[in-house]
Amino acid sequence: MRSVKRRPRRSASALISCFACLLALPPSQAVAQDAQPADIPSPANTQYLELEHFPSSKLDPAVSSLIRARQHEIAAEAAFFGYNLSAAGWDFDQTSCPAMPDQVVLHYRKHFPDGAESFFTALVPRDAGRVYVVPVLYRNATPFRSATGSERSIAVFNRVVPAAIAAKAVDPNGKWLALALCYADIVYGNANAMQRAGSAEIGLARAPLPLLRLSEAKNAAGVVFTDRNAPGEYLVWDITLNEKGRVIAASALQLSDYVARIRNGADPVTKPFPEGQEPPIKVLPRPTEPPVKPTPQ
Repeated sequence: MRSVKRRPRRSASALISCFACLLALPPSQAVAQDAQPADIPSPANTQYLELEHFPSSKLDPAVSSLIRARQHEIAAEAAFFGYNLSAAGWDFDQTSCPAMPDQVVLHYRKHFPDGAESFFTALVPRDAGRVYVVPVLYRNATPFRSATGSERSIAVFNRVVPAAIAAKAVDPNGKWLALALCYADIVYGNANAMQRAGSAEIGLARAPLPLLRLSEAKNAAGVVFTDRNAPGEYLVWDITLNEKGRVIAASALQLSDYVARIRNGADPVTKPFPEGQEPPIKVLPRPTEPPVKPTPQ
């Protein structure tokens, strides 16, 4: 297993709720950072897009009733992956994923005295259907195959996202960022996407803004966005979708903040070279032609 760092919680002023804003996000916002004119000043504050989260104490009554009715199924599915929900210390919250209107997305967490965390995502259908669990952390360690790009995580996500929503999301004018954020939130938890970089965060100067890359040759699309997951670090998500909007591959690259080299403004110091003597010139004698010996015919 591999130990991973978890993201800090940001203040509400730095976040924009994605449940509403992602659905109305204009295509002009989905551009690469390098495509922005250089003479446009950076905004003062970095803004992130994040899905709405509701603590267990503030759930809708209908959702609370559904969780109680399916609690045995949730516990049984979690136990299959090594999580014991009967132990003390577990709590959960709900995520609103616009790409999965028929599912209740729950993040179950347990914190330990040493600061470690166990964490998994449960997908509970609002109507009849199977409960799915995606294991993410075991006391701060990932499974042998991280949930970020595992075949099972991808298969579960594609199964719970309606085909019509997935097909529309892969369109350049579609809600591809909302779809990608829903996937990242399931396999990592509390995913966010940097919408714009502020001038105060120099470390994110090279972090990409949300971008949809289309490949006609492979008949696929790639969603790239920056996820601030820890102080001084960030994730670059790259989620590949096929022509039907189904996830076929996903990765999250952990990078450290960019550190710019700042010049002090002083003029460079010129080091004079001492005058040297001309090297001695050796005159070579003019070569003589070798004697020619006539060959009898």
